[in-house]
Amino acid sequence: MEKLHDTRLRKAGMLIQNLILFLFFYLQRITQGQESVAKVLLWQLLFTFVMWEGTRLAIRVTRSRFKGLKGLKPRLLWLAGTLVVLSVVVGSWHVWMETLLGFWNPADLNLYSYLYSIGMTLFFCQLIAIAYESAYYLDQWKESLRLTEELKKRNLQSQLESLKNQVSPHFLFNSLNSLSGLIEEDPKRALRFVDELSHIYRYLLQSNEKELIFLEQELAFIEAYFYLLQTRFEKGVSLEIDLSPDLKAFLLPPLTLQILVENAVKHNIISEASPLRISIYADGSDHLVVENNLQKRKATVPSNKMGLVNVAAKYHLLNQSEISIQETDAVFRIQIPLISPRQYAYSHR
Repeated sequence: MEKLHDTRLRKAGMLIQNLILFLFFYLQRITQGQESVAKVLLWQLLFTFVMWEGTRLAIRVTRSRFKGLKGLKPRLLWLAGTLVVLSVVVGSWHVWMETLLGFWNPADLNLYSYLYSIGMTLFFCQLIAIAYESAYYLDQWKESLRLTEELKKRNLQSQLESLKNQVSPHFLFNSLNSLSGLIEEDPKRALRFVDELSHIYRYLLQSNEKELIFLEQELAFIEAYFYLLQTRFEKGVSLEIDLSPDLKAFLLPPLTLQILVENAVKHNIISEASPLRISIYADGSDHLVVENNLQKRKATVPSNKMGLVNVAAKYHLLNQSEISIQETDAVFRIQIPLISPRQYAYSHR
């Protein structure tokens, strides 16, 4: 069950509840000399403790089953039903205990006595639940705002990182160098190279403002991006995409595949004798795998590992499953979740 960090709330709440019980239900008994102060206070403390801990247990159970803001409605419905049952049990126990303690005359007991006690118990249990749920809702709302802001910052950081990688003089130099060679050797390929290069920059500009993008659009971009890589490395690199058409309507953070493909190119030997083979395929119905044969460079290009960190952070901030990274002597594999449009729409209601 979910652990509650509620020490202050319990202390303050029990104190207030004891004051209310004392002033409105038991003070008259003491002033009229019907009961001793010690007896009344001890019974009050026990009754308050049972109500509070019973309500607190119900809250822990329902929160464990229905977490966060998404589970608010079913959680409140289950909690309301649980509190009714709790109030019947505790209210009946309250009448029995007060009869045993001499607060009630057994001859005066009737159905109204039990209904009055159950109603009073339900009233206090509801107050306790409202205090807990209000604090919980406020915390969840604050956390949601914090995650939204953090996601915006991560998106901006990722966009800047991607733009820096793509628009850097090194990238432009390699692209233009490849283009200049093609103009003389193969003008038709040069025209396509320019088209794919413009596609890449257009996609970068369009995707900058988006939180998620369709897999179909990301695949079209990665094919354009890979064309530039293959023009540069020729038979030293290959890309195989094996995905069902049904998956192309799923969503993922923009530039995810570019970061993963770039990661493979950056850290592995690429040559016709030892070609780098990159595969993109589905693992089940909701996960995408980017895999490459592992042939690490001896002099690895310096890396701050921000690419994979950004991908992992985005999925975390979107409340999705974590990415999985697996490495063997022969293969490097990254598994990323695919997000269904229905799931994304539901989480943003």
